[in-house]
Amino acid sequence: MVRLYEHQETALNLLRINDGFGLFMEQGTGKSFPVLFRLAELAESGRIGSALIVAPKAVCDSWRQKEAQLSDGQRSALASIGLRVESYDVVWRREEIAGATFDAVVLDESHYVKSPSAKRTHACMALCARASYRYILTGTPTSNGQLCNIWSQLACVDPVVVKGRVYPACLGGDSYYKWLGRVAYLNQWHRPYRYRNVDEIQSVIAEHSYRITKAECLELPDKLPDQVLDVDLDPKAAKPYRDMMRSSAIVELDTLAGNSLTRSLRLRQLASGFIDTDSGGRVEYPCRKLTVLRELLEDFEGKVVIFCDFRHSIDAVSALLARLHMGHVVLDGRQADKGVWKRFQEDAAVRAIVCQYQSGSAGIDLYAADTIVFYEPSLSSNLTEQARDRIHRIGQHRPCSYYWLITRGTIERAIYGALRSYADFGEALFTKYMTEYTKGGSV
Repeated sequence: MVRLYEHQETALNLLRINDGFGLFMEQGTGKSFPVLFRLAELAESGRIGSALIVAPKAVCDSWRQKEAQLSDGQRSALASIGLRVESYDVVWRREEIAGATFDAVVLDESHYVKSPSAKRTHACMALCARASYRYILTGTPTSNGQLCNIWSQLACVDPVVVKGRVYPACLGGDSYYKWLGRVAYLNQWHRPYRYRNVDEIQSVIAEHSYRITKAECLELPDKLPDQVLDVDLDPKAAKPYRDMMRSSAIVELDTLAGNSLTRSLRLRQLASGFIDTDSGGRVEYPCRKLTVLRELLEDFEGKVVIFCDFRHSIDAVSALLARLHMGHVVLDGRQADKGVWKRFQEDAAVRAIVCQYQSGSAGIDLYAADTIVFYEPSLSSNLTEQARDRIHRIGQHRPCSYYWLITRGTIERAIYGALRSYADFGEALFTKYMTEYTKGGSV
């Protein structure tokens, strides 16, 4: 039977006195169990006859696993209402769910509905507007200080319906753009770059949510400083890399980058030993990251988590692990079984898990390992920090180590620099990187 920590008891009590509420608890502090306890209480008392939990696809199985850890009485109560767990994509695409009414709706990783114009956001807001109890969970409600991300999440917590549209009552019932015009300064692309009335916004958020960090509530072991392992770019990849930098084209491959996004993507691919061409083919180069990774793992004891951004890299790493006779599983969205990570947690013979950031950075426990290797960096600081926390969470008793394989003299160094400052590597930073490269600066 699950026993709650003190901070989880606090979260549960807040859910008991608020029909709509957000648990903005840092990754690894245990948001799921207070919600399951609350749903079981509501079901047992007859206050709800149905409930829906919406979560990222890779996380859905984690909810079912946690439900199985509850007491017999709690499981029986939840079974009596037919608790459903569905992914965000399924919810907005299937009308029988999107158009249904559930007495309680839970949005896990609620930053998935931060975009007010997204179809899944509209579907989730409508579901919440029809529900009597509405709970949202995320460790990053306003990543990178973007307070605008909170509007649609609060619309799910405290909805008001005006002429068929859902708005957050606690933000004055304003439409998104009316509210944005009131609280933010917009740039030429009509995006907020600075906020006013910040104290007022934060006061509203605090009133409707519970925020706590691991440092405040858990005696977890330390996160050790990053260990960056510099990797040389193979000479065969160096020329196409320079060509892509200088002219956005690789003539011998008949490949052209028509915009900065594609150019950045191609440079990142080359830093990891391959490039996808305009004809739909793929050219591979020797990748010294695999050599460094092999050397790291050959004398490694215990379990390890490896994060990659590209599926090509995942396949290359998986092949290396097979050559090393190192039992492993892969989680990258191609698996029918999204709970493969449980094998990594429970099976001593499975010593490694290779994850794509989008699939493995949220909602799963990987504390069987105390080491993460970032084979290549993500562009998102949010995904990166969530990935770090897969091993640094309740259940971990050892200091956590983080290794980065960064290809020297490439865009990866600039990306890692941005991530260290908790910033996304977007178009502005890419332009800065290109300018420094052109000037001959070290990047």
